[in-house]
Amino acid sequence: MLYKKSENGWELCTIANGHLSCDNFILKADDTDRVKKLLMTKYGEIIKKEHIIVGYDNWSGVFIMQMHGFSTDSSDKIINEIFVYLSNLNQSY
Repeated sequence: MLYKKSENGWELCTIANGHLSCDNFILKADDTDRVKKLLMTKYGEIIKKEHIIVGYDNWSGVFIMQMHGFSTDSSDKIINEIFVYLSNLNQSY
């Protein structure tokens, strides 16, 4: 379920486990590392603690979500903050 969409292509969605994912289907697999590096400079420790990953697939493009096997409500708060942060950038990543 789509909650929010930004002008630069980021979408905040609910995935099958009921938690949030931040996706950008405009981006390609090559963009995954750049997004991860950008997020690590601002959210590095909390991303590690919450087991949040940056990945890519054909349906979502670049996605940011908590790893499968982990399920905390606190990760949703961080993913929402990441969505706001990325949405306010002048580019899609």
